[in-house]
Amino acid sequence: MPKRAYTAEASPNLKKPTLLSIYDAAATETWVKCGECANTLGINETAIKSFENAVSHDPSNIPALCGLSLSLRLQDIQNNETFGSQRAIERLNSSMESFPHLLKNFNIFKELSECYLLIGLNDQAHQAISSAISLSPTDASLWLLSAQTLIRVGARAHAAGSLAHCLSLLPDTVAKYSAQDIETARAAHAELAAIAAADGNIETSIAELSATLSLPPPPLSRIDEHIALWCALSTAKERAGDIIGAIKTCEEAKVAVGDSPRILITNAYLLLLLNPKENADHAIHILNKIINLDDEALINEATDFLPWYLLGRAHSFMGRPRLAYNSCQVALKCASNSPITWLAVGKLYLELKQLPDALAAYSQALKLQLEDGSQGTATAWDGLSCVYERCDDHLMDASDACSRAGACFRAIGDLKNSDYFETRADALAKAAKKEGPIPELRQPPDVPSFLLRDLVALEPNERIAYTQTQRQLQPHIPQQPSIKQESVQHSAPLGTQYTHSQTVNSENASVSGPPPPPHYQEQMQQQQQQQQQQQQQQQQQQQQQQQQQQQQQQQQQQQQQQQQQQQQPQQLPNHYHPSPRQSAPLSQQGQPQVQQSQPQNTPQQNYRSMAPAQPQYYYPPVHSQQQQQYYYPVLPQPPPPPQQQQQPPPPPLHHQQQQQHHPPPPLPLSQQQSPQQSAQHPLMLAPNISGQPGGHYPIGAGSSLPPAGYGQYLPMPGAPVHNGPSQYSSSPSWRK
Repeated sequence: MPKRAYTAEASPNLKKPTLLSIYDAAATETWVKCGECANTLGINETAIKSFENAVSHDPSNIPALCGLSLSLRLQDIQNNETFGSQRAIERLNSSMESFPHLLKNFNIFKELSECYLLIGLNDQAHQAISSAISLSPTDASLWLLSAQTLIRVGARAHAAGSLAHCLSLLPDTVAKYSAQDIETARAAHAELAAIAAADGNIETSIAELSATLSLPPPPLSRIDEHIALWCALSTAKERAGDIIGAIKTCEEAKVAVGDSPRILITNAYLLLLLNPKENADHAIHILNKIINLDDEALINEATDFLPWYLLGRAHSFMGRPRLAYNSCQVALKCASNSPITWLAVGKLYLELKQLPDALAAYSQALKLQLEDGSQGTATAWDGLSCVYERCDDHLMDASDACSRAGACFRAIGDLKNSDYFETRADALAKAAKKEGPIPELRQPPDVPSFLLRDLVALEPNERIAYTQTQRQLQPHIPQQPSIKQESVQHSAPLGTQYTHSQTVNSENASVSGPPPPPHYQEQMQQQQQQQQQQQQQQQQQQQQQQQQQQQQQQQQQQQQQQQQQQQQPQQLPNHYHPSPRQSAPLSQQGQPQVQQSQPQNTPQQNYRSMAPAQPQYYYPPVHSQQQQQYYYPVLPQPPPPPQQQQQPPPPPLHHQQQQQHHPPPPLPLSQQQSPQQSAQHPLMLAPNISGQPGGHYPIGAGSSLPPAGYGQYLPMPGAPVHNGPSQYSSSPSWRK
């Protein structure tokens, strides 16, 4: 047989593009499933890599683009950044430009709106979600996102309408809900609950939160979101006066999510509100599950103070002053700038009749609460009044403190307490003048519940961040104008009058803090002696340096003269003076000596001329009010353990001249001036917000934050949010 002829021409390759497209489609689908699985488990980095691989195979794949945007947004929430959201916005916009068919898909605009909303561009977010709703008007999740955009600009009335329409688009029964419907319904009910709480409608808030918790729980990666909803329901019932119902809600939450530190703290707080003496042991048992007593030495400013404060409060109710003192000392170490701890310590010392220490604690609480007219300030004045009532010949000071407390209660609208304190102030004034009987002693005031309620609603990491922010802002607080007072001298049996040699670097102001307890006077004296010795040593070193420099300058001058004599063989007349080129100016010769005598300053304070031939001058730094350094006595650690002995009376309060605005207590010091301080955390829920909702609400990039006190327990659509590592357990802490 003849052999078959061989041809060198290759057959056309028609199946290769088809095989590649099938491979790309399969690879894209596989990477999308891997990314969705990683998002479910809360592994954001793996999810981002998976979706990026999917987009590399198919740049126009809608699930891959949306998944990548979601993963980048969640990573931003976890790291408290916006880089991922900006990257997602750029990717989505470039994809829509390259592939015009993406403009007809509402999911792209939905992801774009959520990214804009996260970085605070409310106008762009509203435009994107409006485009998405125009493409799919029956999607409930789009109306939910539109409501969240309206809430961000303060249009709560319009947002409530959008949320109601969102719920109306869902199926009639929960059994017919899909997984996406469940998430949409949970978020919508939580948003309505937050709006009702911001408007002061607690009953509606409780109903919405109950409806939220009746839905199937979220995945384990969002367990903290579920915990936040349980705590919000318990707090709402406590606001409504149903403390028993709130405690029952905590018990149900333990069954649903386990022993979460946040739920345990809420439960202990509620137990101490209802029959504190009977429930104190139960509260101590609950708090011991949170507090690690073995690692007490590792406690620092990055530790949550609230469990220790509640533990000290419980021991105080049980009549255990030593244990209560130890717990309060740890709480002060964690949050030395919180008025709550100082009010509690003042009450403890007053019950133990340690009057000087109680005076110092209440004075510190007043210094930290510089809001005339707040209930916390009224409590501090009430405590000072109780201190002075227990001293000899200080009834007039007690009357003055009572009148100031009454003025604070009147400023907040509490006329009942205002009338009581004004009446008691008159009775104390008459008793001081021996015109009437001395009123009976009152029990020390307790810490106002609303101060604790707002802190209990926060996560532990948020409380730590709040106290650290207050600590950082405290040195930069502007100074209040001084209050003129008559110099009236009172006799103080014990040497509690305290002065400090340091003054503020200002022209006409000097600030000093409240008097420390007598136990600290020796420590203060030792510190002053050490500082004086250090200053003397520094002065001696400066003098030695100046002498050495003077000697060096003299040697340099002698060398210059010798060189000049060698260069000029002829003798010059006596009236001859060398030219500027032959010798340095006199101002430059004397300049180093002047500069060394001045203290060293920062580069921002030293201004020098750049011209080498001109003399250099030293300009003293300009002291502004913001650069003032305030000195207060070292009071973060309380005095030594309490003793059961009666202490001598503290220094009296200047009472002969009362101010209309009720300044802080004029203790036996120079004119006291106190800095201002932010008293409310932005995440705290406000009991009521004035103003009618609705009307015209501008939507723009300027309003990047929700209304004050709004949304403490709102679920974040998508997946978990990290707030940093938890201090109680090894499990991560998720955002509410």
